[in-house]
Amino acid sequence: MDRSLRYLLFDADNTILDFGMSEKIGLQAIFNDYSIPYDNEHIELYHRANRRCWDELEEGRITLPELQRRRMQDFFDLAGVTGDGSEAGMRYEQIVSENGILLPGALEFLESLKGYDMALVTNGISFIQHRRIKETGIGKFFSHIFISQEIGYSKPDRRFYDHVFSTLTIKPGDAIAIGDSYSSDIKGAIGCGMESIFFSLSGSSCPEATYSAHSFAQLRDIILSL
Repeated sequence: MDRSLRYLLFDADNTILDFGMSEKIGLQAIFNDYSIPYDNEHIELYHRANRRCWDELEEGRITLPELQRRRMQDFFDLAGVTGDGSEAGMRYEQIVSENGILLPGALEFLESLKGYDMALVTNGISFIQHRRIKETGIGKFFSHIFISQEIGYSKPDRRFYDHVFSTLTIKPGDAIAIGDSYSSDIKGAIGCGMESIFFSLSGSSCPEATYSAHSFAQLRDIILSL
């Protein structure tokens, strides 16, 4: 990679940060508050409601504040739970923000890339992302942190990336997107003519991405080969 020309644009959740663990801690607290069994059935109902809201956000059909108000209430409705979903959602977000956790090996991986120009590009709620980034100490690795709530557009919206490119004073061909989501990271990269690396510790692949990596070691090898 020509380090003077190219930027590594990393997604945050499930690429560097272990959102699954943070989410688990938050859900366990909410389920306990409302006497909801913490079992696969109810976890799947929450994920269904949450994914639907994020899909609608990425498609531009709802705003982030609407997602924040709706996702827990939609879950309550699916699960037949009586309660204020908006209030539960705020408590959930607070708990998640207090539990910044890195994926195993992420810190060592970032340390190994010192000298590369890197930025964090994430869809998310500003205070949650900033607090988790601060708690995990990863902010020092990135020249810029781009959060959808602060930009006003979410990945894969081209306007999100236009803001990133303008701020970094680069062109799409000068960067590569790295993330775990086809719908936001890879689709967003394709939409603006940028190369991409699909990252999945579970072993999933994404034919639409330029590359796929299933470990930090493999991801590092791909980056070093560019």
